[in-house]
Amino acid sequence: MTAHDGSVGFDRERFHAGDRALFRHLVRETSPRMLRVIRGYARDDDHAADLLQVCWIRIYRKRARFSGTGSFLGWALTVCRNFCRTEARKRRPEPLVRLDEHGELPDRTPGPAEQLQRQERAAALYMALDRLRARERDAILLRILEGRSTAEVAQLLAVKEVSVRSLIHRGLKKLRQMDWLAEEIVSQGEPP
Repeated sequence: MTAHDGSVGFDRERFHAGDRALFRHLVRETSPRMLRVIRGYARDDDHAADLLQVCWIRIYRKRARFSGTGSFLGWALTVCRNFCRTEARKRRPEPLVRLDEHGELPDRTPGPAEQLQRQERAAALYMALDRLRARERDAILLRILEGRSTAEVAQLLAVKEVSVRSLIHRGLKKLRQMDWLAEEIVSQGEPP
């Protein structure tokens, strides 16, 4: 059954009726792709997991709106992306916490410190991405962070491929001009 992509095995009537077995299958098959989209908007993995749950609730509530003409995956990702954009607009940027301003960490094992460093770098990057126009951020998330093809990004954003390349170029240029982002990433890479 390939219900997650809208192909022949997808039963729209079962979906509209809220069939539990079908939804369990859709959650299992579609959640990894949705999570990749959500991580571009989330503060951390726990926040991403919370957003994923809310997205599935929204998909369930909006199931009657799915016409079945396109793929379920494309529709679900659109619902997910729209919800995440709305939530990101509501959220105020949280100030980044610099470890050197709060003293030494008692545990100096490389595993957790490296993990913390990655989380802070990711938080800085996502905070910077939040400052881009929505189309630029979406193009960068889909093409660079999710690794989708330019053609696929163009289809998801309903623009031409040349527009996708332009959006990515402009977005990356703006990110490079954010001096605080470069300073944050460099300062986090310095040894304690």
